[in-house]
Amino acid sequence: MLRKQFILLLSVLITAIVLTQGCSKTDDTYRNSVPINKVDLNVYDYLLSKKETFETLVYIVDQAQLADTLRKTKITFFAPTNQSILTALENLNVNRSLTGLPPLKITEVPPFIWRAMLMRYIIPGEFTSENFALADGLDVITMNKRKLHVNAQATTTQGSMGSGSLLLKYSDLNGSRFTKDWVFSYVTSSNLQAKNGIIHTLEPSHVFGFRSFVQFAGTLQNLYSDRYYISSGRIILPTATRDWLELGKELIAIDESTVQTDGADLKSSGYFMRLKVNPENNLVTVSPAPSSVNQTLRNNGDCHYDPINQEFVLNYKYTTSADRFISERIKLRNY
Repeated sequence: MLRKQFILLLSVLITAIVLTQGCSKTDDTYRNSVPINKVDLNVYDYLLSKKETFETLVYIVDQAQLADTLRKTKITFFAPTNQSILTALENLNVNRSLTGLPPLKITEVPPFIWRAMLMRYIIPGEFTSENFALADGLDVITMNKRKLHVNAQATTTQGSMGSGSLLLKYSDLNGSRFTKDWVFSYVTSSNLQAKNGIIHTLEPSHVFGFRSFVQFAGTLQNLYSDRYYISSGRIILPTATRDWLELGKELIAIDESTVQTDGADLKSSGYFMRLKVNPENNLVTVSPAPSSVNQTLRNNGDCHYDPINQEFVLNYKYTTSADRFISERIKLRNY
């Protein structure tokens, strides 16, 4: 009798040891075993083949003239679904109705707005879930030089906490360095390997554009307007110079090629200027805004726009009792 009890107890102990070892793997076999499905299509053609999920997305990709990018460039695409885009459009029209404006159809949204929003979801290079499996996640720079953040969190499988597949969380920094201010969405399907990149599909409840679409599409915008620019520069005065660094600026659209912003660091003094970009998208003309207390702001040397870095490089001047010379760079902040 005692012998049988001993054998039974020994069996229980051995089973417990085996289960414990199975639940405490240290080689991350489960955590990092992320299956990658492959398709013999480029990113664009794959989306085109899944109309039930991506038909609306393909339409706005075409409108934004990004189809070739999705066909030929090595990218990682966090793909919003049809529902994501339609929800954003619905939110926009609710906002328009509150201000007495008629609703916009999807065909009436300017293409450059679709382009600006879509580029927040496209990352140059190929990244699978494993690339984001760092303690604090990974900052990524999108096609339009925005910094977004991706976390990978291991889900739970039976018998092992945090040992399942990796769940991705895609976060827009919302103009803040603090995570409490970020806006995020989860990925429902990840690691689809197309011929030219990786596709991660965002959850249908994601609202396209995060919090930016309604604000961006709801007011007059152009390729250069945004709330999140930073300015650094120098004013040369008759008897001294003054520098400023990383001063926040908003560039407000006036028409399709003109924005208005503060002159130098003189917003509190009522200095405002307009920047008009020529059709070739390089040369910039500086002029005083009608509301500026000083109406002498004008070019004084090289003034151009750098579309790669999304930066205005300006040399201009204004006159009071004597000429004041300004060198300034106004660059889109990447968070």
